[in-house]
Amino acid sequence: MPSVVDLLQASDCQLLTIDAFDTLMLRDASSAPRRLARIARRFCQRLAAAGLERHPAVLARQRRDIERLAFRACAVAGHGEVRLDDVVTTLLAQAGIPARHAADWIDCELEVERECLRPNPRLVAELETLAARGMPVRVVSDTLLSGEQLRRLIDAVCPGLPPLAAVHSSADLQLTKRDGSIFPAVAALAGVAPGRIAHVGDDRLADHDQPRRLGMHALHRDRPRSHKLRRRADAALARLTLRTGLWRASPSPSPSPSPSPSPSPSPSPTQTQTPMPARADPAARDAFARDVLGPVFAEYCRRLHIYLEQAAAIEGRAVALFCARGGLGLMRLYERYLAALGITPRARLRPLMVSRLIAARDVLAHGGDSLVGEIEYEFGAGQVDAVACALAGADLAPVREHATVRDLIAAIRDGRESALRARVLEQAALFREHWAALTADAGAVIVCDTGLYGSTLKMLRDSGLAPRTHCVLLARSDYKHLGRAHFAQVTGLLTERDGYRPGDALSSVLAFWHLVESLVEPALPSVRRFARGPDDAPRANLEIEDWRARLDAMPNPGFAGVLDYIDDLADPCALAAHAPRLRLAARRLETTVMFPGGAALATLALDDRSMDFGRGESAPVIDPACASGPPAARLRAVKRSLWRAGAAVRSFPLAYRPLQLAMWLGYAARACFR
Repeated sequence: MPSVVDLLQASDCQLLTIDAFDTLMLRDASSAPRRLARIARRFCQRLAAAGLERHPAVLARQRRDIERLAFRACAVAGHGEVRLDDVVTTLLAQAGIPARHAADWIDCELEVERECLRPNPRLVAELETLAARGMPVRVVSDTLLSGEQLRRLIDAVCPGLPPLAAVHSSADLQLTKRDGSIFPAVAALAGVAPGRIAHVGDDRLADHDQPRRLGMHALHRDRPRSHKLRRRADAALARLTLRTGLWRASPSPSPSPSPSPSPSPSPSPTQTQTPMPARADPAARDAFARDVLGPVFAEYCRRLHIYLEQAAAIEGRAVALFCARGGLGLMRLYERYLAALGITPRARLRPLMVSRLIAARDVLAHGGDSLVGEIEYEFGAGQVDAVACALAGADLAPVREHATVRDLIAAIRDGRESALRARVLEQAALFREHWAALTADAGAVIVCDTGLYGSTLKMLRDSGLAPRTHCVLLARSDYKHLGRAHFAQVTGLLTERDGYRPGDALSSVLAFWHLVESLVEPALPSVRRFARGPDDAPRANLEIEDWRARLDAMPNPGFAGVLDYIDDLADPCALAAHAPRLRLAARRLETTVMFPGGAALATLALDDRSMDFGRGESAPVIDPACASGPPAARLRAVKRSLWRAGAAVRSFPLAYRPLQLAMWLGYAARACFR
């Protein structure tokens, strides 16, 4: 392996920069999950001495989730770095631990890191030679640690190291080696041209390819493959240990379980197998909302807070726009979550009067290729008159005959349908004025909606209105199969799968998505048009006189139970118990959604779901044909239903369990081949 001294002599460099971890300081085989578990245990011991009890496995899992979502926000923004101080502040706030203990967590983190690190003897010897020749050396590290924290760690691990000219942390500079942005900044601070700098590190991309791309000299010193394999094995074992600890921390089932199957009466030989409808039990419904949906939505709020805080930290002046209609309910839940925890958010929260129809008009007016696919998915290729009526917002028919939706869109864009074009341009201009008022002076714009595909953001990006906007959904799923390019800017907080996956309990929301979505939809119309208000600002048809008051009185009675659960998080004990309660709630949700019985069917019954996109039609959650007819017809009706496991109970009251099991096995088989 080449010598650093030889590299500097051959390249006539004036500065050496070195990586910190696994280069200057060598880690043992302890993986990141193992170190995190040790940090959490040590921190909980300090808490216990101060009279506070927390489960280390729960804190370790929360710390990991915060870091994962924070890095996701950085990836969507395309720049920035996660700071340990921000991670710890968020962790303590969400765990109900006083902020004064942040220094304790950071001390524990540095202690565990110090125990897992040792000096790199070969590099230290080379640095001593270079120091004798007067060569300056700077540390450049991609790390959550601040420069001051990293220097403390280096001093503790390498006490005899020659003096370093500087220690540069990506967390301080908000620039990284991964994208190469930190190296020009370090060169400027050192006053040395990049071509006169040599860099040494263990990461092929960050420590070799990126420096060389910028004209620097680079030496790649990787750890042995055997060491990497030991660390991976340790990570798998540590994750298994963490999962076991989380199960032990989970509470036992509460006395008010989720709706369970109820026996159906046996039909007489002359009757069809039509189930006797079970009566909805208000007590069971309220218990399900509070004990099952409450933790799920509280977890959404927790993860949303992590994401928004990181976006605001790296981009500044962030604004979170909650999409009408379901997003307005999510905004109300998030506001209650912040109030319960006493948190003042960095991001501004604003309602966004938008819908897929509004976004479709914008992309129609300003260009983009995504519109035809979205409209054909919703209406079909031949529903020209229905599409024209939806886009115009009135009963305005095309003046020419058009065979397909694609032809209609082309005619509107080139002016052959001038009346339709004028209406679309007028509405698009009003929406853009509304958007501009909400996003003025915003460094980061985050659109928050229910889910699942992110069509609204996809079209707004395609029209050029929101090129750098993030999108955060309850869940993300590619159920439309119309392209995934926009998924780089779309984050699903509860799950990011293309369907329910056995073993991932929270992904069961995808098998009955309408249950989750209906809970946050207020008794307000979908946004279809804008008009000038008394103050001459654009006003959507949703913004009726008492529209804000209706956000506190949702049609779905379960909303009140979710609010009760979130409000209770103001109690530190309830907040500390949230993580284990979530695990229990997710398992109960999965069981209820995938294997419902008669009682569950009655408790979770929903009204017909609106198809929206400017239409007045609605679709039943369970197809009416499930109630009667020959078995083959009822089976087809089950397949057409929005909640298939529930439809199986309606169609086959004496034999729904085998059908539900077959559905579950189908999900499991599909997961194996994806």
